[in-house]
Amino acid sequence: SSDLERCRGQSAAAILGAMLLRAILVLLVSLAAVPLAANAQQARPGDVVTGPARVTDSDKMVVNGIYILLWGVDGPEKGQPCYLNRQLYDCHSVALRELQIITEQGPVRCTIESDPSRLRRGRIYGTCVTRDGKDVAEQLVRAGHALAFVEQTDKYKAAEAAAEADKVGLFRGTFLEPWVFAQSITGANQP
Repeated sequence: SSDLERCRGQSAAAILGAMLLRAILVLLVSLAAVPLAANAQQARPGDVVTGPARVTDSDKMVVNGIYILLWGVDGPEKGQPCYLNRQLYDCHSVALRELQIITEQGPVRCTIESDPSRLRRGRIYGTCVTRDGKDVAEQLVRAGHALAFVEQTDKYKAAEAAAEADKVGLFRGTFLEPWVFAQSITGANQP
């Protein structure tokens, strides 16, 4: 059936509303692809991106217009349940704030990494250091607000072990690994 036949019996306002909704959805889907496409052209493995960090998630930030995911770590997902003294708390927001504190002292320098995983294709990962040369991801993991993601590197396993031994951050309570939580929602195993 044609669009005209489907529209018979509907008010002009309902038809216009449906057309507007369809146009908005097409626009949103188109815009969602822009950051990935723009990032792919702006940063390649080995490139160095420097500038102030605008934290957008527990393990993600924008540096000089490039969306960068921290290499080798995974922070709590938005909406992920974590417990401290058997009480639910928002570990995502706590981790996001910790990343803000780590990066707010000045510009960061991120070296773009190469991730051969087809599941994570199109994403830009970076090893980032603060103005004083400290590894951002290592600080986040050592504080217990992200976990080592060994599919990319085992570089942060010692920091995770220290956080667990000291019972800091996530290790003060109970939680699912962020990739396990994400997989339970999306079915994908990726930070």
